[in-house]
Amino acid sequence: MVFQVGKTAIAAESLNDATSLEMVPRNCELTEYTKLNKIPAFDVGGDFIAYASPDSTYAVTRRLMDSAESSILIGIYDFSADYIKELLLHAMQRGVHVSLMLDIDSPQELELFNELIKFGCDGVPAPSCASDYVSYFPSSHEKVIVIDGLWTLVQSGNYSKNSIPFNEEDGGDPDHFVTGNRDMGVAIRSKPLAEFFARVLRRDMELERKAEGAEALVSRKMRPEPDLVEAVPEKLPKDLFPSKTLTPSTPIRVVPVLTPENYMDIVPDLLRSAKKSIWIEQQYIRSQNSEVAKLLAAIQAARSENDDLEVRIILGRLFGQKDYQKERKNVANLRKEFGLMLGENIRYIDQKRFVHCHNKLVVVDNKRVLVSSQNWSATGIETNREAGVLMDYPEIARYYAKIVDSDWSTAAKTIPKPGKAKITPEALAKGGFVEVTAADYQEI
Repeated sequence: MVFQVGKTAIAAESLNDATSLEMVPRNCELTEYTKLNKIPAFDVGGDFIAYASPDSTYAVTRRLMDSAESSILIGIYDFSADYIKELLLHAMQRGVHVSLMLDIDSPQELELFNELIKFGCDGVPAPSCASDYVSYFPSSHEKVIVIDGLWTLVQSGNYSKNSIPFNEEDGGDPDHFVTGNRDMGVAIRSKPLAEFFARVLRRDMELERKAEGAEALVSRKMRPEPDLVEAVPEKLPKDLFPSKTLTPSTPIRVVPVLTPENYMDIVPDLLRSAKKSIWIEQQYIRSQNSEVAKLLAAIQAARSENDDLEVRIILGRLFGQKDYQKERKNVANLRKEFGLMLGENIRYIDQKRFVHCHNKLVVVDNKRVLVSSQNWSATGIETNREAGVLMDYPEIARYYAKIVDSDWSTAAKTIPKPGKAKITPEALAKGGFVEVTAADYQEI
């Protein structure tokens, strides 16, 4: 259905009816990928900035991009927020060299990508199933930004309007709050860490550059992007969280966690190490996948050795009846195979306060924290290009844990049934909707 608002036609198709839509098929035949031989750990003595969406991601991103002096290098899955494009254009006007690797799967992204190139951005499509020329990964789903070869931002959220809502005030202005997804990120000041992630991004960019015909990007064929809208969440998040800058007194051990390289070497051991608590925010958990089952078995092993171990898992919203029926089976399997109980261990993000839980966070014992892009799906932990950082840093772990605790207090204790679309022409005309980018909800 299409509603006319002024001179603009807006498709008011609820996400509840849109789960069968797919931007680019992600089951293409893959070119064999040679994994990085070694993923080093880093001892970081520089600043850490912890941030979260919808509260503070934009404010931190703008602050760091506006302070860039020489370079901004980005590898990201979805880029549809025009105000982030404007930040990059302003940076280029100051003489900052901008490089972008983007997993392009919609005309909107292609237009934004080409505009940045026109003004001097070094743009390269990601070597994923979205590429016409070479596909090493189903999706290039990382969200990594390297600024001036010094700062590295690693996050769960894309550059979409819901993952990086336009809240200019760090922590959000309650009177002018822009709602969005729950996402998290961290900015780390470390030249060696930045050099590592820059090498990873440039290595992937070179895979695409070497593919024959890469210069013919403008001839790409892709499916039109559906316009999707949902009603604005009725309430603010229970608590608003500004970013927090931390300067450690002693160096902090930081381990890059990549797919397809070392996620399954690192994360099961992280989960098994828990003595007191495992707190997780995830978009979804595909518990019947054999590799995901290894992660859940690691939680189960930790619980068997620690009777009082507290496990909290917050999941995202469900989009449509098919997802609801699938989730009922998933929850039954989580209970039967892994002893994880709905309400006690598993809850769902409060849809009255958030558009979606797009996060991929793990906090263990309030001491160790993983901030990353990996969903708990087969591709997320096995075959996509994904990126995260594991930090042994109690102070920063407690920052994220406070947010999870706040989200947990309002999260649904039962599987939320998808409702019917509530969008009306009157609601659209009054601004009572949020536009949702398909990349924010599709299974990756």
